[in-house]
Amino acid sequence: MIFTNRFIKDLFWSLLFFIFIYSITHNPITRPTPKPKTGNWSIQIMQHPLLFGFAGHNYLALRDPNGNIISELHGLATDSNTGEWKYIGTKSTDELKVWEFNSPRYYLSEKKFPGKILSEGNKSDMKTLWSMALSCIPSINKKNLLYPMLGVSLRGGTENSNSVAYTLSLCMGIDAFHVGLLTPGDKNNLLEER
Repeated sequence: MIFTNRFIKDLFWSLLFFIFIYSITHNPITRPTPKPKTGNWSIQIMQHPLLFGFAGHNYLALRDPNGNIISELHGLATDSNTGEWKYIGTKSTDELKVWEFNSPRYYLSEKKFPGKILSEGNKSDMKTLWSMALSCIPSINKKNLLYPMLGVSLRGGTENSNSVAYTLSLCMGIDAFHVGLLTPGDKNNLLEER
């Protein structure tokens, strides 16, 4: 007999475990799909899933009525020596900086990441809100906040991309909705006096 009862039993429990994990990380609550009304511009909080969907990198996206990304705002680890952004913080000297991308050459995410609509309406209103978020970027960037190694601080509060998305939402006067399962740094206002 090629397969023993023990092997079949282990296979069954492994499969059940992976189905359970998949259902937790891939459902409409943890992975919502933003669906603006036809003809509306929208500002969305999006998430690039990490660690098989358990955690994620939150960012803001401005989209036109066709769903095209016009601009994105990301909090990214930035090399303190070169000033260049990185996908992940790997050095204790990396800083958290806000970056705007409006060209497909950069970190423009055309993938179907999960997200929620923060606000939607006509172009003028959405551009006004977006400008409010842009006006907060210098205040965040001049703080020279250290970006935690691999994006999570085990000592104290985490200040990372999720904190940036949350703070910029507050700058627009919008309540930032929670996206994803685990989002360290979320609900951490970087402009709040401590």
